[in-house]
Amino acid sequence: MTRIRMAVVGCGHLGTIHARLLAAREDVEFVAVVDPSAQARAKVAEAHGCMALAEPEELIGLVDAAVVATPTALHAATSLPLLAAGLDLLIEKPIAAGVEDARAILTTARRHGRVVAVGHVERFNPAWRLAVGRLGRIVAVESARLAPFTFRSMDVGVVHDLMIHDIDLVLSLEPGRLEHLEAHGIVATGGHEDVVRARLRFSSGLVADLSASRINPTLRRSTSLWSPEGMASVDFNAKSVELVTPSADVRSGRFIAASVPFEERTALKETFFKTVLPVESLAAPDANAIACEHDDFLDSIRTGRAPTVSASAGAAALEIANRVIDALVCTRMGADIDRPTVPLPTPSLPPLPRRKTG
Repeated sequence: MTRIRMAVVGCGHLGTIHARLLAAREDVEFVAVVDPSAQARAKVAEAHGCMALAEPEELIGLVDAAVVATPTALHAATSLPLLAAGLDLLIEKPIAAGVEDARAILTTARRHGRVVAVGHVERFNPAWRLAVGRLGRIVAVESARLAPFTFRSMDVGVVHDLMIHDIDLVLSLEPGRLEHLEAHGIVATGGHEDVVRARLRFSSGLVADLSASRINPTLRRSTSLWSPEGMASVDFNAKSVELVTPSADVRSGRFIAASVPFEERTALKETFFKTVLPVESLAAPDANAIACEHDDFLDSIRTGRAPTVSASAGAAALEIANRVIDALVCTRMGADIDRPTVPLPTPSLPPLPRRKTG
């Protein structure tokens, strides 16, 4: 197998992880890292025996593909020249700071026939894949993506930093057109929004309740999914799934709780989640989601198929994320305010369609 020559642009937290995993692959020739900080790029380059470069354009002619892990505001400026020069890219999420930049990346990739994947890594979490594979058509999603403050990604708020993962997961279920959106947030650290709760309703009937915080004392990444086939609770950290499915009596409508004789109810309560709504605790296969993301990206380059999270998927998630930000009613911690205070540049988007009444 021909080794693909690769580089990583950006030697921050995620860029360092990408570099470590790519340098260990036998199907990749890890050529270089790029960062404006001489100290940062030298440290990563020394660890993996590769070149240390200051500017992304220095990669042209040296590599076939790259991971773009720069600050979000620099994604478009970094990616567009590399795509025009013939490089395939894996761009960390969000794909860009604004929808117009995202569309420019998509258009440039199509014009030059390049692969662009977007780093919505939770698509590759084995627990998510296991749960979705068991449930069929999903009608409701409730997610909580909560984390302590890390001083990373301060150029964006919690919607672009964390919630966008769950927006992408919801969109991967093909829920149709977004018909209704409401969002409330808290600003606590003096910049962008730090906590957001949003409700999204789509034309398919799917309702998604999404919570994200980057000032939570404890780490939690979980999602609950409801479908006619059952209910699943997904723990992204533990890579585990708790699945509740209907018994044959529930499926057929023969089980009517009110009809159970009183004297049988105590015993049935003890076995309810074995006989009526059986519960399974499922352990997903152990897998590194970022490594799986690399597998998918490299396979897309070799085969020409679209990556699992394409540029168009990344742009769609960004557009919904920006709509959430536009709809935010924010409270600054310590003082109520009557208008949003999120200082994020957002594109001019058409208003959400109103639902007909009557």
